Amino acid sequence: MTNSLTGAAVPRVHVILQDRSDPAATRYGALTTDSGKFSINGIWPGTYSITGARVGFVMPRGARLTVTLREDDKNSDLRVQLTPTGAISGRVTDAEGKPLEGAAVTVEVSPVRNEFSTDENGHFRIGGLAPGNYRVRARHESGFTQTINVPPEIRADGSVEVHNAATYYPGVLTTKQAGKVEVKPGEETSGIDVQLVGVPFVRVSGNAVGKPPGAHQAFADVATPDSCCPGVQMNSEGKFEIWGLDPGKYTVTGRWESVGGVETKIGRIARTAPVAFEVAGSNIGNLELRVVPDSDIAGRLQFETPDRTQPVPERKVRLGSAGTALVGPDDTFGLEKVPAGKYVISLSWDTVYVRSMRLGSQAIDGAILDLTNGSGGAALTLLLSSATGSVSGIIRDNKGNPVEARVVLVRDEETGGFPARYATANKDGAYSFPNLPPGNYKLLAVPEDDADLIAPWRGGSEPDLSAYEDTLETVEVRTAEKVSKDLKRQAGG
Repeated sequence: MTNSLTGAAVPRVHVILQDRSDPAATRYGALTTDSGKFSINGIWPGTYSITGARVGFVMPRGARLTVTLREDDKNSDLRVQLTPTGAISGRVTDAEGKPLEGAAVTVEVSPVRNEFSTDENGHFRIGGLAPGNYRVRARHESGFTQTINVPPEIRADGSVEVHNAATYYPGVLTTKQAGKVEVKPGEETSGIDVQLVGVPFVRVSGNAVGKPPGAHQAFADVATPDSCCPGVQMNSEGKFEIWGLDPGKYTVTGRWESVGGVETKIGRIARTAPVAFEVAGSNIGNLELRVVPDSDIAGRLQFETPDRTQPVPERKVRLGSAGTALVGPDDTFGLEKVPAGKYVISLSWDTVYVRSMRLGSQAIDGAILDLTNGSGGAALTLLLSSATGSVSGIIRDNKGNPVEARVVLVRDEETGGFPARYATANKDGAYSFPNLPPGNYKLLAVPEDDADLIAPWRGGSEPDLSAYEDTLETVEVRTAEKVSKDLKRQAGG
């Protein structure tokens, strides 16, 4: 094992041999000596990936190293390089330029999203970063300690307190505006100072109606598309006020705990349908959170054209987080106790897609079902069309040669019902995505070793591709169209 910058030997590296195709297979390990050498004996024949781990170093992105061993093989020519990690340092100040102690600083576009707190002078240093480009985000409170039920203070001089919004380097509020901070191997990128943007305190208020009998301990829970905030307590009349939210889109849901005599599928808790709102500088009032009974839905499939593909052994309809229903031989399905809300409908097989729906007499384009007011007992019909389009091509490196890669394809529009799809290009560089509905798509190819960077984020179905916004390839697929699209493999990180 050697340092990729200096060529010097790296001692005490944990070397791991593992068959990536079989997670249950035996792993082999060793530590390098002071001269950087290692030896592993008694290895079963097979193909193994080789990785090395030591604090302060990472395996270079795209430097995939594999070895194939046959019986009685001996390989003493392996050369493995490690790259020194880098660091980011800077200072966080509030909207008035005063240093913030305990501010949470996050490095984004990293496989691991950790928070780091600033010291008493507002300084931070984040080490152990692989070389690459990162976004740096700072916010006043660490963890989930944000207070959202305290109004701004009126100061003695008559001025009004401003809210320190979560801010990206170099002082912007949105991901798209954020600057990229380059981390070089073995170096510290300093001077990454973030002054939080001051925005007016916005009051979000409303009330909940339809309180269940015997319910108490009422809260209004706030959520963003990818995280939750603390709830605020509602008063005895169901009224609530929320203060100090950052600009952005949210939903608020009423919740009662300890519901006497009311058993639900999530325990002795009752909830209202979520209500969406956007914080953009002005107070928001009169939000009404309404308790809507759960819906039992009887559904059926209707095919626009006969499905001539091979029979699917087990067809399922997924209603977002509300559950999955098995489709019977007669194309009917049922969903029970669906809470009020908006859901994306998807299918377990990809030869067809949900083109439109009908809930009772209501016609709905696309695959997003709005049940914020319940179903009213109406039947649901899904109109399915054949997904006969495709995208295929060759992945190439900077020199134009076909290369191995991991490819992700996502829908370039909010039509719902289409989770990200993945494909693998082998040494010939060929990839293919069959069974695509008509629409606009984005594609990205990265080395196989960087597949974690395009994997679904936070347990969801969609990857975070914001680090590659400028390099995503776009393509339009029309009905039954076979699109050819060659791609350039992007660098990792």
